[in-house]
Amino acid sequence: MRRSAIILSTIATFAATTPVWAAPGDILIRVRGDYVVRTGSSDVTVSVGGSPVTAKAKGAVGGEASLTFFMTDHLATEFTLGGAPYDLKDSSGRTLISAGLITPTAMLQYHLMPNGRAFRPYIGAGVSYANFGSVTVGEVLTNRTVVPAISYSASINGALAPVVQIGADVAINEQMYINLDAKYLGTNSKLTLVQGGNSQTVSHKMRSLVLGAGVGFRF
Repeated sequence: MRRSAIILSTIATFAATTPVWAAPGDILIRVRGDYVVRTGSSDVTVSVGGSPVTAKAKGAVGGEASLTFFMTDHLATEFTLGGAPYDLKDSSGRTLISAGLITPTAMLQYHLMPNGRAFRPYIGAGVSYANFGSVTVGEVLTNRTVVPAISYSASINGALAPVVQIGADVAINEQMYINLDAKYLGTNSKLTLVQGGNSQTVSHKMRSLVLGAGVGFRF
């Protein structure tokens, strides 16, 4: 109990004396590593050679950079550019579609604690654009033997995605801090798969929980 009391007292003293910046006009730049959870995304079922194949979006490691501008002590805008692989795989782990997902995001944030605190949580809401690029087909299609040989291609439509956010900054010194951040975004898109002269389009609900940690700098 005594050790716990000492630890809590030390944290409280640190929080009371170490500043986290929030003056109007301040600019904060953050760089984060992410893990993107996609268990909420819908499965995709397509016909391959006349047989149905069901694939689902897999989690992935990504990264992002953000710029935050404080309009008041508590209100800020944040602009983020993030990216991570976006792979759809069947139950055997074979890839149906592989793409890169780039998400430029604009947020309005509210920072909860007053100036002069080492730990400062925030919440935010905004909109992102889910841009699927470099879409390629995987071994579910390319490992098939088809006579005569046919070509394959795929595309996923980009779309606007509402975003909600929760995070916190933890001061290291007056110019540098640790950042923890979580965002949830989701949108409805369409996947188009072309096999030779045959094309099929199916709906796909993209849902991503982006869990990030990194460092930030004040300018």
